Order: sequence, then C-alpha cells, then structure tokens
Amino acid sequence: MRLSADRIDTICSKIYNALLKKKRIKYKGLPNALVTRLARIVMADLATEDEIDAEVESMIESMKRRIPRYSAEWNSIFVQKKEEFAKRRNYIL
Repeated sequence: MRLSADRIDTICSKIYNALLKKKRIKYKGLPNALVTRLARIVMADLATEDEIDAEVESMIESMKRRIPRYSAEWNSIFVQKKEEFAKRRNYIL
C-alpha cells in the first residue's frame, strides 16, 4: 500500500472536516467513528488496486517474451492490462 494507515487517517479526517464545514453532511455520532469508517473504505480500495497491480505484473512476467521491467513497452502493457483487469472487477481507476 502506498500510504500508511496514519496518512490515510489524516486524509480522511480532513475530508470529514471539509464536508462538515461546507455543510455537505450531517453527522450526530462520534467524529472519530466516521473517520475510521472512511479510512477502512480507502484502505480496502487501495488494497484492491494493489491486488490488480500484482495480477498484472504476474501476467507480464509470465509472458513468453521477456519484457524489461518498467520499460516503455512494459508500462504500455501494464496500463492496458490494468484497465482490463479493473473492468473485470468493476473497479474504477
């Protein structure tokens, strides 16, 4: 995961505060409970994207022809296949 749990909590807290300030939400519970729930959603989303990335990398590595990792060709295939894998999972990039 590219972000630490603390960083995700900080971002979710800022989102929560911004939504309250702009009166986009009304929440009567404990603020920390909603921030924690938002953080779980973000972490699950990032984990799904990490899984898709790992699947695509594995698929590229298993190709008969070796493609140098992170070369222009590798990156092109990665982006194309990531979109395909994400669509199969109904995951929006």
